[in-house]
Amino acid sequence: MKISKKLFILTISLLIIFGFWTINVALQTNLIKSFDTTLINQIYHHNNFSLSIFRPLTNIGDTFETILVTAIIFLLLIVKKYYYAAIYLVLNKVIVAGLNSLVKIIIERPRPSHTHYVYAGGFSFPSGHSASSFALYISILIISLYIFKNLKSKIIISTLCVLMVILIGYSRIFLGVHYPSDVLGGYLLAATILTFNTLLFRTKNLSILQFKGVKN
Repeated sequence: MKISKKLFILTISLLIIFGFWTINVALQTNLIKSFDTTLINQIYHHNNFSLSIFRPLTNIGDTFETILVTAIIFLLLIVKKYYYAAIYLVLNKVIVAGLNSLVKIIIERPRPSHTHYVYAGGFSFPSGHSASSFALYISILIISLYIFKNLKSKIIISTLCVLMVILIGYSRIFLGVHYPSDVLGGYLLAATILTFNTLLFRTKNLSILQFKGVKN
């Protein structure tokens, strides 16, 4: 099976799963209640030391911080003439942020009623921190796989990117500002958009991410 066909099937599958998950969140089904309760009971335990770690960590997923990192990586890619990769990065980040805000307005899910250990405004589903961090760091991961030739570099960058996504999502639950289903919803939304955009780039040739200069 061609890669493009696999990406298309994956995109549709992720969209269906995200739709299914969103409907269940909106209806507050037993599936969502059970999922949230089980994970919150496992994660929502605090002490001063753990709070001192996760409060700064969750800030990495804030709007300003993710935009700043995106801008820095974008400029580096432009300087190195990886124009397609730069466009891919920004496209993923902007679309995910926009759709995440739209879904929040549609679903209007209140945030958890228990104590919040950091400030968080607006609605709860999907988690903006989780979606933004996924869009940013998984985009960097994909780009690095094409740009870097050294296997060690690829492994290090990929590991760091995945850890960032997981830890930021975990921190939102740990600090009490999101339900676990919000975090999963953010991941699913971002994964759907990234897969779709990757499919779009694949129609030309996904290896364009490593091309230097628009003439390529």
